[in-house]
Amino acid sequence: MIIFVDILCGQKTNKNEHMKYFLLIGTCFLFSFTVHAQLFTVPELVKQNFNKQYPEAKDIKWSDGLDNHTVRFTLSEKKLKSSYTPKGDWNWTETQVTMEQLPKVVQDGFKDCKYKDWPVKDIVGIEKPRAVANEYKIIVQKSMITKKILVFDAKGRLYEELTGL
Repeated sequence: MIIFVDILCGQKTNKNEHMKYFLLIGTCFLFSFTVHAQLFTVPELVKQNFNKQYPEAKDIKWSDGLDNHTVRFTLSEKKLKSSYTPKGDWNWTETQVTMEQLPKVVQDGFKDCKYKDWPVKDIVGIEKPRAVANEYKIIVQKSMITKKILVFDAKGRLYEELTGL
C-alpha cells in the first residue's frame, strides 16, 4: 500500500522505510487489540444472573457486544450461547437441536414451506424469557451458493427467510 501511495505521489522510498511503516502500522494494530482486551469487563450482576440460571455450566467464555454481553458455554455435553443486558437481564439462549427436538408445530411449518426438500444443514433453537417469543432457525443449503436461514416462531410460522453465505 505504501509503495502504491509513493507511486501516486511520485516519491521514491527505499525498503527500510517501507519496513518502518509496516512495523509502525502492525504495532498500532496489535496495541488496539490489547487496549480493547484490557477495557472489557463483564459486570458482576451479569455473571451472577448467568450463574443462577446455569449453575452447571462449564467452559465459560464471555464476549462483549455493543449493547449486550454474550457467553458461550457447555452444559450437559451441549454447546450453548446466551446473551445478557448490561443490567444482567437474560435476552436469549441458543442451542443446536435436531428436527425431532423441534416443537411439532415448527416441524409441520417446515414441512409446509417451499424449502422442505432442501438438505438441512443445521437447526438452532432460541429460547427467550417469554416462551411464546421462542424462535427456531433451520439452515438449509441446496448448493454451495444457495443457502437459506429460515426463522420460525413458536407457532410454527415461517416469518423470515435470510440468505446465507
